[in-house]
Amino acid sequence: MKKALSAVLLCASFLSFQALAAPELIAKSTLDFGDFEKTANVEIEGNIQDDVLRLVERGVKEEEADYFVINQVSEDTHKEVLIVSVTLYREFTTDNKKRFENRLG
Repeated sequence: MKKALSAVLLCASFLSFQALAAPELIAKSTLDFGDFEKTANVEIEGNIQDDVLRLVERGVKEEEADYFVINQVSEDTHKEVLIVSVTLYREFTTDNKKRFENRLG
């Protein structure tokens, strides 16, 4: 009984983790090969010395999206600010694809 309960709790934790996962970076060309919906445009500002990808990942981690595309990177050298323009997307999947992905983990 304990093994079954442990297995159920482990599966539930994996499913809840995937639901709370931060959006991932994808190439803009990937959008042509799936069913994606644009959800928002976000402008993220940070220290000019920051790593662009890390800055964006921190800036979108709470967003309701599956993926993001970096559109533009600019900087204001007077203020020492890095500005990154990002578009967020949600992917729509079929029930068959979801079932297949759930089986794979």
